[in-house]
Amino acid sequence: MPRQYKLARKMKKIALTAAAKEMGISQSTLSGWESERTVPSIEGLERMADYYRVSTDFLLGRDTQADPRPDWLQPLDPKALPAFHETPVYVWDKGWAFVDAVERLLRFADGETLPFSDVQSVSFLPPSYALPMTPSTVPLLKGELSQYEEIWVEPISSDAVLRGELRGWYRVKGRYVENEVGQRFYLDFYEAKWLAFPKEEEEP
Repeated sequence: MPRQYKLARKMKKIALTAAAKEMGISQSTLSGWESERTVPSIEGLERMADYYRVSTDFLLGRDTQADPRPDWLQPLDPKALPAFHETPVYVWDKGWAFVDAVERLLRFADGETLPFSDVQSVSFLPPSYALPMTPSTVPLLKGELSQYEEIWVEPISSDAVLRGELRGWYRVKGRYVENEVGQRFYLDFYEAKWLAFPKEEEEP
């Protein structure tokens, strides 16, 4: 039976180290639970359920839906999925899934997968903290980039640290886009290594 400890943590949008500290357990203990190398005690299971605000049935994979309230979720255009690697998303007729941007599919707790090309409707939990930009609109087409002076870039990578360092506002400069510290993404690799989103108030 697939466990959903990592999914519950990702839904809460908290790092493993911080979650372990908040629950009063070691990072290695929580990592062991999430990788299923070790099994949590009943107390550990209840601690996770209370902290993540989900049922123990959800953590044990007996309830894959987790009954999200519609007002918690924000619609996500399926074309933007490559920018959400390892983010939990909700498919209304199937439940929670992780985004796998490398394989370009959604992974569900029961082992089922769904290719990005087959995703019709999907939603995600917006961050509880403010970010300069959270992409929820349709990514720009490659041919539209030249119409903008500045765009928001979301790297496509399985490396969360790299994504965090490289995401942000970039200025459009011919064959590439560049941020204020000189980091560049080339148009030749658009949709393979990065996606771009417009400023909400700007019309092309």
